[in-house]
Amino acid sequence: MQITRWIVVGTALAGMVSLAGAAFFYFAHHHSERASAQRAEEEFERLRARFAGQKPLLDMGDRRVSVDTSAQPIAGPLHAFHTVIFDTRSGERLVRVTVPYRFGRLFGRNGFRWLGQLTFLDDTEFDPEPIQLSLDQVARHGPGLVVDYRHASGGQFIAWVE
Repeated sequence: MQITRWIVVGTALAGMVSLAGAAFFYFAHHHSERASAQRAEEEFERLRARFAGQKPLLDMGDRRVSVDTSAQPIAGPLHAFHTVIFDTRSGERLVRVTVPYRFGRLFGRNGFRWLGQLTFLDDTEFDPEPIQLSLDQVARHGPGLVVDYRHASGGQFIAWVE
């Protein structure tokens, strides 16, 4: 009986530690705040200026890769996925997600089939947008702009890797 009690206590403790770790990871890599359309536009213009002249890897018109990655050599190691979203679906909010590249690989190990897979830690209006993007294509493209997309409703989505 004593051993059973320690097993239950140990299992409960491991569960609490796991839950605390997941919560810490979420809050360390995700930030969401209310923002006006004007403030969001300023943020996205600043980001677009950073990638001026760079064509996004993913063409949202065709929902597939638009940059030929087959002829390019595989770039150096990637360290992080970054995503900024202006979500207008349930109030206006800016969502910033930065996750280690290795964590992002968990979401895309079979390829990214939905734009929402690039939000990693949040549910936004962009979740159901179908795409065709593999991790191999991201790795071959290397650091840079992955997608820049705007909904007619005013919602915006930009993602890049470093």
